[in-house]
Amino acid sequence: MVIHTFQADKRATGAKRFQPATRQRPKVVLSKDARAALRLSRCAKSLRFKQALDDAWRQMDDAAKTIATSHHKSIRRVQNDLYTGRGPLRSKRLKPNIWNAFCWKKNQDRENHNYGKAALQSLVHDHKAEYLALSEEEQVELLAEFTDWKKTKATGIRTSTKSKINDITQTLRAVENELISLNSRTGAETILYTTRGSTDLTLQGITFSTDGVENFMGAVMGIDEQDLVSKMEGFAVQGMQGSAKNHKQRVSNKRSEIREIINRKLQEVTSDPSAKMQWADYFRNVVQRYQVIVEGWPENIPFTNLSQSSSALQDLEMLFHRWDTGKIYWRTLSDDEFAQLRKEREDKLESGELVERRRRTRSDKGKKRNNAGASKSTTHRKQYKSAEIIADDNSDD
Repeated sequence: MVIHTFQADKRATGAKRFQPATRQRPKVVLSKDARAALRLSRCAKSLRFKQALDDAWRQMDDAAKTIATSHHKSIRRVQNDLYTGRGPLRSKRLKPNIWNAFCWKKNQDRENHNYGKAALQSLVHDHKAEYLALSEEEQVELLAEFTDWKKTKATGIRTSTKSKINDITQTLRAVENELISLNSRTGAETILYTTRGSTDLTLQGITFSTDGVENFMGAVMGIDEQDLVSKMEGFAVQGMQGSAKNHKQRVSNKRSEIREIINRKLQEVTSDPSAKMQWADYFRNVVQRYQVIVEGWPENIPFTNLSQSSSALQDLEMLFHRWDTGKIYWRTLSDDEFAQLRKEREDKLESGELVERRRRTRSDKGKKRNNAGASKSTTHRKQYKSAEIIADDNSDD
């Protein structure tokens, strides 16, 4: 088995390219009636477009059946060969031409900004003579300028956060569509992870996998994809140490936030500013003392100490969100509900289904323990600071 590794091309020389700021278009304020008419027009155009696509797919299906029958091929074989993704990949023009460069140059002029879709017609009618009059030197210079602009557009650094997010979203959507199509044509399975590489980009980690390997990382490798993306983000931002510290710190901070909101809501419902959640003695120190229980806890997360229940950042964020939005909350029990709950607990204790947590007994239980201080005082005689007998100077008198 041969494994190919593809890495990004690292350019050692050359300054970084920065994309120019986006062109500000004039904002047109429409009336209510105009907006309604525009909305209806867009809906009608969208419906006609979808109908045309459906008709085209039906025609392609009929053509595939006809070709398969006449040439003794399977319909799947014909559909794979007729797949529309292959045609654009083969016929895509990579080399820029003079006409495209000329149209781009004219579109940069302010006088052509407001033409919209009619810009091409304007160029053909108004500037055709100017295009035909271009000399070879002007064509070479225009083509070089257009090529440099295309390279800047493809590899230049985005100047705004919004443009970065839009670029990432649209590019990944196109990549995912191509990977799904590749899976349909060849059966190739793919896993894709994307994360930010700097702290100035507000982007959450993105995971993608085809149907065949959707549960591979969790079921086979035992790796939570959210944890993997978080560590990958830490490594990209801070290096090897950051991959572990970043994820560990985020998990620790999220656990602290959950503990704080649990205690705060418990204090609110009990009106006791010293009330705290106690996982080990939950029934005795919380339920029995304050007559409240937790409602809405998700079934996929064990109801135990957060340090033991889950280390997945996604689960912890979900817990905090549910507590913050009130989907998980403290509910006050009535006397009858508490009596029923206590009876059910006692039945479980008697049947052995539930084991009550008790303090561990001492290892020297049942043995006589000597008091070291007392034995020491009995074995040694009492020491006096002064002499036991004091001679009396007046005894001779």
